[in-house]
Amino acid sequence: MQASSSGIPPTSAGSKSADTSEIIAIIHKKASSGRRRMDPTREWDCNDCEDEFYPQHVKERNRWSGAAYRGDWDEIFSVFLSRPWSITAPRSRLTNWNPQIVAEESTMMGRFANSRRLYTKKELHMKNHRRSGYTVLHQAAYCNASEEIVGGLVALGCYRRLASKDGRPVDIARARGFTNLIPLLEPPPDRLPNISDEQMEKIQTHLNEVVKEESRNLFKPETMTMIDLKILREVEKIWMPVPGMYGVSIS
Repeated sequence: MQASSSGIPPTSAGSKSADTSEIIAIIHKKASSGRRRMDPTREWDCNDCEDEFYPQHVKERNRWSGAAYRGDWDEIFSVFLSRPWSITAPRSRLTNWNPQIVAEESTMMGRFANSRRLYTKKELHMKNHRRSGYTVLHQAAYCNASEEIVGGLVALGCYRRLASKDGRPVDIARARGFTNLIPLLEPPPDRLPNISDEQMEKIQTHLNEVVKEESRNLFKPETMTMIDLKILREVEKIWMPVPGMYGVSIS
């Protein structure tokens, strides 16, 4: 989700307001209640090319990834304070916001929890171009965000086992010496302890081949990223829609 061609985000922990703290508390409460009516974080968006999306979606995704890159956590969590699908909605801090509405909006905010930065088709076809694979949680680990912010992102549904080009969020925090974040970023207990990493790699290779064959060229590796099956060590089921076809459901 990095928003710079340099691939190196700022190192500051970023800002946080009182509103953000209250929103994070609501996220934790909703996550602990188990009352999510729908969880978009269980959907894997394989498409990395902004040319394939409507301009409104690209603008919203870029706003999210840009805020994560800058460590602007107030901006990240302010998604709750206005309808995230409306580009024309005011983005300034709102007054008299309703905590109940915030709780409902957490479902919509979750759609970006594990999204990656979008690239232009030209960027994706550049020689030696490498997608970072960073999500907002990788950025938080890199920027040394506060424990409150990281805990809020984990409660929102950010995957802790998902690897970027620099590793999982916990690997990034450990490499940069942010030891206070390590307990929060350590992946949850393995849901598939009987499947070794070697076996998982074989399953991943087989899935890649099946999807490419069954999609009849609709899945395009040059502009799309295949679902990382290691996520199933963390969640029960995940769905990967593929443009032009229904998609792939994995559990």
